[in-house]
Amino acid sequence: MIIQRVEHNRRRLAMHVHICESSIERGRGLLFRRRPDQRTAYLLRRCSAVHTIGMAYALDIVFCNGTGRILRIVRDLRPFRLVRHPEAAQVWEVASGVAAKWGWRVGDEIGPC
Repeated sequence: MIIQRVEHNRRRLAMHVHICESSIERGRGLLFRRRPDQRTAYLLRRCSAVHTIGMAYALDIVFCNGTGRILRIVRDLRPFRLVRHPEAAQVWEVASGVAAKWGWRVGDEIGPC
């Protein structure tokens, strides 16, 4: 797993992203981990769906295309849910409220830097 900074619309954020490349890393994501803080994200590459089965807390889920353009934001996704976006190439998992805190909106670009 790679850890990098996060960029939003070409502006660097005080945030770290854990990049999940392998199928095992993507499958785990935040499962069995403590609730992330407001400055931590998990980026699941080659992914278009996530579940919160077994999670103990809600998440914001951000679906992006291959270039990092936000396609959909699912805010405050509660445990034991499944969401997907057929056009997504990557998914960001962040603590509930983080997408709003950083001002992320559909059409914006986010990515590691």
